[in-house]
Amino acid sequence: MIRPSEFKQSGYVLLLLVCFTIIACSDKDIDRVNDTSNAAEVNPESNTHESSTESDTGFDSNAETTISDEVIKTEFIEIDNIGDDSYSREDDLSDEGNAEIIVTMSESDVDYEPVYGGTLKFSTEHTNYELSYENLHLQFTPTFSSFGPGVIYSRILKFKTGPKVIQPSLEIECDLCESWKMISPTRFEFRLKEQVKWHNIDSVTSEVLQSQHILDSINLQLNGPNSILLGSISDISIINDLEFNIDLKIPDADFMLGLADARSRIINTEANTSVQSTRKGTGPWQIRNDGNRGVYKFEKNPVYFEENLPYADNLNLYIIPDEVTRQTAFVVGGLDAIHLNDSQLREFESQFEKRDYLHVPETGIGVEVSLNTNRTPFEDITVRKAFYLASDPVSYINEIWPEAAYISLGVPLIHDVWLNSLEEQSKYFSDLEQAKRMLQGLELNPFTIKVGKFGVGYIDYAKRLEEDLIKVGFQPVIEEVSRVDYVDRVWKDADYDVFVGPAPYVYSPNIYLFSIVHSEGLWSHGNPLSKQLDLLIEQQSGEYDESKRLMQYLEIQNLLWESYTRYMPATVKSTWLVNDWVQNFYPTLAGFEYNYLSETWLGMQP
Repeated sequence: MIRPSEFKQSGYVLLLLVCFTIIACSDKDIDRVNDTSNAAEVNPESNTHESSTESDTGFDSNAETTISDEVIKTEFIEIDNIGDDSYSREDDLSDEGNAEIIVTMSESDVDYEPVYGGTLKFSTEHTNYELSYENLHLQFTPTFSSFGPGVIYSRILKFKTGPKVIQPSLEIECDLCESWKMISPTRFEFRLKEQVKWHNIDSVTSEVLQSQHILDSINLQLNGPNSILLGSISDISIINDLEFNIDLKIPDADFMLGLADARSRIINTEANTSVQSTRKGTGPWQIRNDGNRGVYKFEKNPVYFEENLPYADNLNLYIIPDEVTRQTAFVVGGLDAIHLNDSQLREFESQFEKRDYLHVPETGIGVEVSLNTNRTPFEDITVRKAFYLASDPVSYINEIWPEAAYISLGVPLIHDVWLNSLEEQSKYFSDLEQAKRMLQGLELNPFTIKVGKFGVGYIDYAKRLEEDLIKVGFQPVIEEVSRVDYVDRVWKDADYDVFVGPAPYVYSPNIYLFSIVHSEGLWSHGNPLSKQLDLLIEQQSGEYDESKRLMQYLEIQNLLWESYTRYMPATVKSTWLVNDWVQNFYPTLAGFEYNYLSETWLGMQP
């Protein structure tokens, strides 16, 4: 099992990671207020998906010009007249209402014969990509991991994606490895695929991936901020050029999730003395240019070990800090797809015609409500029960995040079935009359709800919660706190009566449970059922039998509900807008996965 001390030792590293991610306004935020004061000029490339040769004309992210309605109308006309073979698709991959992917095209109309060639076009608001290549294992932001250096590298394992994977999910499969097996609870043997070649390698001796590269690369990671991902590893021993063992300090059922994380990229360490040397990978793409004119360009890796992938010849990543400009670029066809948080989605619908969306449920990401059991009046379980019953998270979600969120505990899920059913959860909420009865005769003093300034959605949620709490006799006062204060005072110091805001961004079940729920966790703020929870957390951490672990995991969730201390009333569904010509696009943000881009193709060629 994983000992709490193991996580405490690296806990402050994880705190740094989380703080950086949250404060930097990562695209994981459910809701965020965007600065649209500096609009960039959109000069979209032709929407023709042809050969790998393309113009360097792109978006000028530094130009301070506005986009006229006339330009938008003109571009719409061009796109709408491309041909009569436009279509729509809708894949219903729902699973009993808790997790679903809503894909806005009809499955019967999709041509599953892949189309080769063309350029995939995406965007990001980040501008300092160059820095992310200087030391790959010291960078950990989501965008840099998935869109930045991530796409040119492979990992030992990867997260599954595609039409048959029901999200949310942390299912994994081999990437660089051909196979793996458990030798003992603390030893795993891996065999690499044969003849995996590094791109852009001149030396004959380093042309092919070998076990030594795995050892060197992981050792680099273990000495940086991403060490939390692989903290249970004690040793890596080489058997031969293609086989190696990984030994663990203690059994850890989640350590392979760390191997699959995009931040666990395998790099060529033989010449790791320059930025150029770190750009040698084995992934589906190789870098073509370094951000000239606000665009990073990647081209198909000609020696990629996955036969016939990627389908597209090129991947362009445009640096577009201004959100309105990004959305306009998508509307006129200059971008194939864009990822939106809630405030961005609202902005889009206020400016453009409403479209169908691709909703991908995530796990462990969303809005969390926590009651401090060390503060009056929440040391009393009766008061906490009444608090829950006064709230109506389902209606709040429908009002604030329609179709873009679902209720959970914020606990990361190995599979969708690991989440308690909505029916089980509903008994804890939405009974104002019962809440009133429970509070009769109790002296209730005012208390503060601290809300992190992470976007209007968080504020809206707190206000709706406040309204219902007042109805049953509570005296809440909302206090908005900065992102920095939220991290320092709320997460770290537990200085709150009630908080509403994002939970620390972790997706590994063990990291979440040991850092947040376990009594010795870095962000543990106390739980009256800690003794039972601690024991269950420690037992499940090293349980490799998935069926047994599932039962333990469900019991942990039940104890959390019964403690009435914290829950996640809105877990995010990642929202994408996707243009009609994009096919086989099944994104997942588990572990910042990116290989779905290599399996996407461009249809509807004019």
